[in-house]
Amino acid sequence: MASKFVLDFPLLFLNREEAAVIDALVGHIIPAEPGSPGAREAGVTEYIDRALAGFLRELQPVYRSGLLALARLTTEAHGKLLHELGEEQQLGIVEKLAAVSEDVPDAFEGQFFRIVREHTVQGFFGDPAYGGNRNLAGWDLVGFPGAQWGYTPEQMAPDFDVRKIPMLTIKDLYSRIGGVK
Repeated sequence: MASKFVLDFPLLFLNREEAAVIDALVGHIIPAEPGSPGAREAGVTEYIDRALAGFLRELQPVYRSGLLALARLTTEAHGKLLHELGEEQQLGIVEKLAAVSEDVPDAFEGQFFRIVREHTVQGFFGDPAYGGNRNLAGWDLVGFPGAQWGYTPEQMAPDFDVRKIPMLTIKDLYSRIGGVK
C-alpha cells in the first residue's frame, strides 16, 4: 500500500500532488529505519519546496519537467503516479531512476533524480531553519552538534564524544545574543 503524504506545512512552490510525489521519492532516497527517521520524517519535502520558492528558484522548470517525466514513467509502467503506488512499486521506480542516473548520465530522468537526491541530502543534514532536518534527525544520525560558536580544546580531542555537546541550530545561537526568537 502507498504511504500517505501528510501535509503539515504551507506549500510555497509545489502543489499538493507534486509534493506527495517528491515526498514518496525522498522517502526512498533516505528511508526511515527502526529508531532512525528518514527524509520524510525529517521534513525534506518542506525543505525542497522552500528552496524552490527561494534560493533555488532557477530550478523550478527542471522540477516541473522532472515531475512530468516521472509521471509519464510511472503511469506507463503502473497506471498511477509515484505516490499512489505501493512501496515495492515505488522502490522499483526509484531503483530504475538511480540506474538511469548512473548508466545514462545524459538522460533527463537520471539528471532529475540526481538533483532530487542532492536536495534530499541537503534537506536532511542542513540547518532546520531551511525547512528540513526536523528534530535534528540528520545531525543526530551522524553525531553532529550543529551550529556552535566554537569548541574547547577538550572537545577538539580525537577521543571526545561529540554527543556530549548540546545540539544547537542557527536560531538557538541567535536567540542567545538577543536576535531571533
